[in-house]
Amino acid sequence: MPAAEVLRPGRDGATVDLVFEAGGGSWPAAVLLVLRALFVLPATGIVFLPVAIVVVVVAVIVGATLVAAATVCALLWLSGALILWVLLAVSELRSVRRVEFAPAGTPTELRFVRGARAGAWAPIADLRRVQLHESVEEPYEGDPAPAVHALTVTVVTTTGGEGPRSAPKGTDADALQRSLEDLLGPAGVPVVRRTERRVRRKPHVPAGSWVYGGSGSANSGGFSGGG
Repeated sequence: MPAAEVLRPGRDGATVDLVFEAGGGSWPAAVLLVLRALFVLPATGIVFLPVAIVVVVVAVIVGATLVAAATVCALLWLSGALILWVLLAVSELRSVRRVEFAPAGTPTELRFVRGARAGAWAPIADLRRVQLHESVEEPYEGDPAPAVHALTVTVVTTTGGEGPRSAPKGTDADALQRSLEDLLGPAGVPVVRRTERRVRRKPHVPAGSWVYGGSGSANSGGFSGGG
């Protein structure tokens, strides 16, 4: 993804925004995030189903009626799903969606925009540094799959900062670093980048395993008879 889509002008043109995820900062966006959290309910039901079956069977064995056991399990499932939904909704609302820098040309202040609201403006002097952590998984020799890149961004302030947050998939780390340096360099804010590389582990093929057309099948099915 081009860096211009991650670090881009704000909606009113007065800010430059470091965007982790679209949306956030308004109550309509907050409502959508809360509704999105409702998708945890079916997932909870699927995960809880095997446990529910065991609980019902045990309850029936010890003397409970099938209806009573099923009712208790349904109430437990509903309680667990509601608790998970609340926790997920709160996490969505508190998560940082973007960081705004203002004014757009030479920023003198910044603020964090979360799922539910935008925070208070703080002086750019409170920004200690921006950290880019790039992880690269390179293919092993003969691996046809391409390398996999992942990039996280941490905005460090005097109060602790925010992050790490994952940059959108496919973000050009080099371009994003240059753009951040151009934006924050005049304010004396360093952009620190660390890159970790590792080679993808080659799948292990057990010795002596059967391979079609290979040595494992070359002598199979043969018959030799004596004269």
